[in-house]
Amino acid sequence: MKLLIAEDDAFFRKILRQLLSTEFEIITAEDGTAAWNLLRQNEWPLLAILDWVMPGMSGPQVCREARASAATAETYIILLTGRNSAADIVAGLHAGADDYVTKPFEAEELRARVRLGRRVVELQMTVKAQSASLREMRQRGKTVQADFDLASSHRRALQESRSSRFSR
Repeated sequence: MKLLIAEDDAFFRKILRQLLSTEFEIITAEDGTAAWNLLRQNEWPLLAILDWVMPGMSGPQVCREARASAATAETYIILLTGRNSAADIVAGLHAGADDYVTKPFEAEELRARVRLGRRVVELQMTVKAQSASLREMRQRGKTVQADFDLASSHRRALQESRSSRFSR
């Protein structure tokens, strides 16, 4: 699964890549605008770790844009930032982040949170596939019902035709 890491600090980008590259296909961006552009691509990452403060767009701005777009609304976004006040956490979550991790972070905690994000994304994909399958089955059921109704109509017409021939 693709994971976008948007972090303007090269050192943190490298650490995050090393920490998560064994489980994810890592894509990196050095600023918020590049991150937003990567999220809008055809095969966008379904998981993203965004720094709060970046050139171009901030992490919360990218969150808001992602949530406003139908194509990227389901992307699981983790804000990773040095901002640790309750007001910052609330603001990040209100902007559309699914999770919030403060720097400095514990490596295993971050891995666990990213794995949680992957499980959420996988469940969303399963639900979406089952929903599509259910819609297809419903449509097939409507087609079968229409065929049945048509056959019943023809059978009644044939019976009426036979009845009227015998009653003459």
